[in-house]
Amino acid sequence: MTRSLLRARRLLSLVIGSALASMACVADDAELLDESDAGDEVEAGDETDELEPTWRSLARDAAWQPMLAEDDPLPEHRPALVDCEPEQGWHLESGGIEIATGACNYLSLEQPLRDAIEAGDPLRLQLWWQALASVDPAEGHLAIFVDGELVWEELVPIPGPAATRNLEFPSPVGAPAGATLTLHLHNHGYNTWHFHELSVFSSRPLGTGI
Repeated sequence: MTRSLLRARRLLSLVIGSALASMACVADDAELLDESDAGDEVEAGDETDELEPTWRSLARDAAWQPMLAEDDPLPEHRPALVDCEPEQGWHLESGGIEIATGACNYLSLEQPLRDAIEAGDPLRLQLWWQALASVDPAEGHLAIFVDGELVWEELVPIPGPAATRNLEFPSPVGAPAGATLTLHLHNHGYNTWHFHELSVFSSRPLGTGI
């Protein structure tokens, strides 16, 4: 075999070896990029799944609507004639709903629940009322329902002083976003009440169901 042929074979072997080494480096780089992208996707997913816990309002002030008699969770409390017109008996005021019972003999409002709640979730409720007057001793009744299930209620003696409620308590019920949220109030006398806030402390993605 001539020397020229041997040199040609050696040169060909070197070229093939160099090409194979380059291909291996490219494959390693591609694998590292894939692992990096996968890590980024995991981190992005973690950010979505693990939101910072915060207080989220469960009601929109402008979304309240009068509830139909057949949907009222307290039909036994409802008078035969309900006289409680918007802007007269109740209206938006100071970041909430103000109810004037001199022009509202019975209040039952509803709207879709803004966010999901689970039983045991921390809830925050804020409301207040001015000094309560009545010729005869009576009681005011405040209540909140979700899909007909009682979440909170209080019986307030009348007459009585002005007072506020700033409460935090575990939710006794669970419901998906869009469930029916009901605000109930009735009392004797010409009094002013204010519903300000109902919120849930949650880290779930907004609007998710149970």
